[in-house]
Amino acid sequence: MNSIASRLNLSLITLTVLLLTVSSMTVWVALSTRSSTDALLDKALPNTINTIHMVDELSEMLFNLMRYVEEEDVEGHTAFLQHLEIFVKHKQDLSVSKDQAISQDIVELRALHQAFLSLSQEGVFNVFDPTAEQRARSLINSTSQPLEVLLDKLHTFINNQSDLQAFRNDFAPLHRYDLELLDEMQDMKADLDIYLLGYPLAEKRFIANAEEFKYYIQSLSDATSDPNIAQQLRRIEWHFARFFGIANNVFKHHDNTARQRALKAVIALERGVFLDMKTLLNKMADQSDSLLIEESHGLRNIANKSMYLLIFVTIFATILLAFIVLFFQRSLFRPLEKINTTIQALRLGHRNIPFEDIEDNELGRITLSLKNFQVGLSKLDQLQIENANQKEALKRDKEQLTEMLENLKSAQDKLIETEKLSSLGSLVAGVSHEINTPLGISVTMASTLEAEHLSFLEKLKTGEIRREDLESFESHGNDAFSVLNRSLQRASELINSFKQVANDQTSEQLREFELGALMQEVYSTLHHQIKNRPISFELHADDKLMMNSYPGPIGQVFTNLFNNSILHGFDQDGHGEISLTLTQKDDHIRWLYRDSGKGLSEEGIKRIFEPFYTTRLGKGGSGMGMHIVYSIVVNMLQGDIQVYNDNGAVFDISIPASIQQAEGGQ
Repeated sequence: MNSIASRLNLSLITLTVLLLTVSSMTVWVALSTRSSTDALLDKALPNTINTIHMVDELSEMLFNLMRYVEEEDVEGHTAFLQHLEIFVKHKQDLSVSKDQAISQDIVELRALHQAFLSLSQEGVFNVFDPTAEQRARSLINSTSQPLEVLLDKLHTFINNQSDLQAFRNDFAPLHRYDLELLDEMQDMKADLDIYLLGYPLAEKRFIANAEEFKYYIQSLSDATSDPNIAQQLRRIEWHFARFFGIANNVFKHHDNTARQRALKAVIALERGVFLDMKTLLNKMADQSDSLLIEESHGLRNIANKSMYLLIFVTIFATILLAFIVLFFQRSLFRPLEKINTTIQALRLGHRNIPFEDIEDNELGRITLSLKNFQVGLSKLDQLQIENANQKEALKRDKEQLTEMLENLKSAQDKLIETEKLSSLGSLVAGVSHEINTPLGISVTMASTLEAEHLSFLEKLKTGEIRREDLESFESHGNDAFSVLNRSLQRASELINSFKQVANDQTSEQLREFELGALMQEVYSTLHHQIKNRPISFELHADDKLMMNSYPGPIGQVFTNLFNNSILHGFDQDGHGEISLTLTQKDDHIRWLYRDSGKGLSEEGIKRIFEPFYTTRLGKGGSGMGMHIVYSIVVNMLQGDIQVYNDNGAVFDISIPASIQQAEGGQ
């Protein structure tokens, strides 16, 4: 038996005999146990299980009655019927015993069950309909909600007017009446809610609060002549009349005592028929438990006999398996471990492993193959040494190429910074052009006012002053101060706008902003480029396009697109139009930027976003402007950009409205 296969066959035959022995013993135990469990499963156990389930289903039916009444849940009726169906099924599965007492209990259970159903239907489901109360609530809410919205708008309007005229007390009584109206509206809604819950005095309280509401409406109307407030009061009176009519209809037709009567019926059912049924089912369960214990004694005796027999078989099988394990350990596992050790040594680079006592079997032939494999590995090691020398040479070449690539990236970064500084230069030019106009007007008005002032003082010193001179000086002074204030205010607004744009373009801070306003601010810094040219710009933006993103890079994108159109799209004296349309779809903002210029060539469409690509090489174009646009949109703003021709160049951009700042980001 030197062959490994023969040893395995002998072991498998031994295990087969052991398994057949254990299987025979298991079949004998199963047959003996079956005869003892038949009576247990056919008599005692079904009644025990069914009575336990019936108690659970009975409790669920009572719970669903309470849910139907207290929570106004129509699904409670459906759930009640579902649990009733399960209860009836378990009742039908009860095993009728020859015991006279058990038979009488089943008859009594049927009578109590019928009484439970009758009281549930007549005392609860036929008395209370939660959908009627839900319809009443829905009708009240549908008429009260518009009235509450109007009251909130009136309250907001009065508060805003009070803030604007804080130095006056005209709005103090309006504010008080407005608060009283809101308070009375809340009280009326609360009265309707407690009326639906069965509170008897709720109707009178509602009528009283309604009269108070009318009084404050009239008081508010008498206290102001503001046409806006008067218009809102007329709308409030109309909606209040509709709300009051609906409330009176509810008082007249809705039975708010049905819930209380149904709840009393459920409580009576719980304390009466439900308690009797539960007591009877517990009694039946106890009887089934006694029978279950009696039948289980016989099953326990068989289990004891089976246990002793299985212990003997287990001990015998353990001894036999230990013998088989020792047999395999000596004949198979140790030789395999030796082969594994040899393989690991070969992997670690050992090439002088001795091979002795090679047996003439399957494992011996594997050992012989390993011996030949060791010779082949020695030759392979020589080849690896030569390969390592070649890799070292390639590594040196790679390091040189990497250094060249880093130099190229550094040059590219410097060009990008140059492009950004160019945008700031455009911003400074915009500031200069836009602020010159209001400042020039201010200087002119100041000079005029100074001349008027000197002339007035001269007349005052000489005593030649007249009333007409004083009135003329006052009129001209007021006009001059008005123009001067408007011009300086305009200059201040322009400076603040330019300051925000400059801050955004020199930083990459994440903040919340309105996109349309940002684009208008950026355009104001670029307007001077087309101010004296026959080129128009239009901005179309949805209302309130709020974003949580990087306003600086977004402004940089618009600036580069605008400059690209001016530089490449139009001739020096050519007419044209530039438009930017901003819309929101789901959680993304879509930019549709287009100009009516020359458009792009096929090569330009393919290569426009490549760094250093320009059609004006040596004429002021660096080739980095559109590459910066692509990098900002795709990398920083996490969006997408497409370009095509449509009576000019069109850039279709989609970016998310909100960007979550990564950990460690600025």
